[in-house]
Amino acid sequence: MASLKALTLASVAVLALTRFATAADLLPPPPMPEPPPPVAEFSGWYLRGDIGAAFNNASNLNLQNSPNPLASGGYDGTASQSFNNTTVSASVLGDVGVGYQFNSWLRGDITGEYRDGGNFQSMYVLNNPTPIAGGDHNTQYVDFYRANTSSVVGLANVYADVGTWYGITPFVGGGVGVAYNRLYGMTDQGLVSGPFGTGSSGGYFSNGSTTNFAWALMAGLDFNITPNLKLELGYRYLNLGKISSGASNCTNGTGAGNGFSIANCGGSNNYVRSTGQLASNDFRIGLRWMLGDNYSPPPPEPAPLVRKY
Repeated sequence: MASLKALTLASVAVLALTRFATAADLLPPPPMPEPPPPVAEFSGWYLRGDIGAAFNNASNLNLQNSPNPLASGGYDGTASQSFNNTTVSASVLGDVGVGYQFNSWLRGDITGEYRDGGNFQSMYVLNNPTPIAGGDHNTQYVDFYRANTSSVVGLANVYADVGTWYGITPFVGGGVGVAYNRLYGMTDQGLVSGPFGTGSSGGYFSNGSTTNFAWALMAGLDFNITPNLKLELGYRYLNLGKISSGASNCTNGTGAGNGFSIANCGGSNNYVRSTGQLASNDFRIGLRWMLGDNYSPPPPEPAPLVRKY
């Protein structure tokens, strides 16, 4: 009797296990884990382009006539000369460049820039109160110079991104390079006033250019538009170096040589040059395009087959 009861219990246990296994096969598979969010992967290289407004600062230009008329014209120590109200008006700029993002906070680029420079003007005054050979005394010479300026600038720049908050990244940076500055279309409207009356003079200067060391300091904000496109708003202080005119051609009053001659400029070529530096406060807006393909997650694996009995 005991053996029959044990056999019955064993049969019931085997039947229960069989039904449980069959029911387990009919259950749906567990849900698949969600794929990780897409991550943008870039090569590190980027392209950039900017446009902006340049507010030129000519206060440190310190212009001079070369050769110095006080030294070459026989004036004594009572004579004086000065440049007055020297200005360079605001202008526009544009640049393109290529750069590399080294890590999350350090990047660098090389840019080429053209600046359609502003209008240059200055008033030169020479006072001579003492007679010199030829009877020149108590005389004042006034020359009003006007010209156009332009610059081509190449810079190597490095930036430090100081963190990102809500898609906005502040940055600071600096750059060094070369500036090719032109002074062209320069005219001279002159006036001579002395004991023998007042008369006009003038002429023009040939186009001049200089090549200078240039440097810049920058700060601004980057805005994420898409994972690989950034909008950049920035301020830059740019030092462009010196400027110079070409040789002078002065009115000769005879009409010979189209009415201009070097001899009437004192017998030699004269130039207007700076001993100081032309600087600019620039405000720029630009785009940076990160090169490379965005990361695409792999397609999901097919769901496992479910056996049914």
